[in-house]
Amino acid sequence: MRSPNHALIETELNALSEHMEGLLAGRTTAVLVKRSLNDELCDRVYRNFQASKGLYERSDGVAGRMVGTNAFLKSASDIHDDYQKNNGFAELLFQGAPNLYRQLFDCVEEAGFRFRHAYIDGVPAPTHRATIWTDECEEQLVLKAHTDWPQVRHSGMEYSDVEHPVAVNFYPRHPANGSSRVRLYDFVPSPGWLEERGILAGGYPIHLNELHDVDYIDIHPEAGDTLLFAASKVHAVFHGSRGDDDVRLNINGFIGFSGTARKVLAWA
Repeated sequence: MRSPNHALIETELNALSEHMEGLLAGRTTAVLVKRSLNDELCDRVYRNFQASKGLYERSDGVAGRMVGTNAFLKSASDIHDDYQKNNGFAELLFQGAPNLYRQLFDCVEEAGFRFRHAYIDGVPAPTHRATIWTDECEEQLVLKAHTDWPQVRHSGMEYSDVEHPVAVNFYPRHPANGSSRVRLYDFVPSPGWLEERGILAGGYPIHLNELHDVDYIDIHPEAGDTLLFAASKVHAVFHGSRGDDDVRLNINGFIGFSGTARKVLAWA
């Protein structure tokens, strides 16, 4: 199902800056950057993840293995400690390969915006972390439906005034043949809607039976692609099949324009 203002733009990395203003202003729903890195470089990033000394199991109710920071529902002091402990491992994911997030931020500046990391207690926030999800629930979801805006607005961090957070997702590994998809719903839940369901603080999880009548688009990334989308909209990740090749490594972070800082900030 597709609504007129809820569409996907496909482009290449060297043309991403043309779409950056629309993303940051909330006018553009999603941009899929095709073949951000080639197969050889994606393999290198995947091997770095598998061999990382910072690899650990998530413990926030989302089943999966990850490298890098996990700031979900943490206080500023806990996030600061997490950054200090885990961010170096996330940076090493791109050892031997171009750091795609550095290239992304070049695109932000090419679009005419000033850019920097958000700061937490004087420490620059990471730009990315990596996850292979292992969750399985109804309709073969590997990441349950949720919205990211509560984690931004209620964070108490420098980026809490960002009105249109943009999720940045790079896929060094992704199931082939379109068997896994990101479903992006044309729905930004209100605070009252979330509070009624007891998820005002985190926006997670939202049950699919409450989304039956909501327009959506299904996005089918491939290995090497980067997906940027409006993170306030409800989204979920589906697997269409299960097999040895169905590895979905997602390296993700967020960017958004802060009216207070008058800059585009990045955080993870």
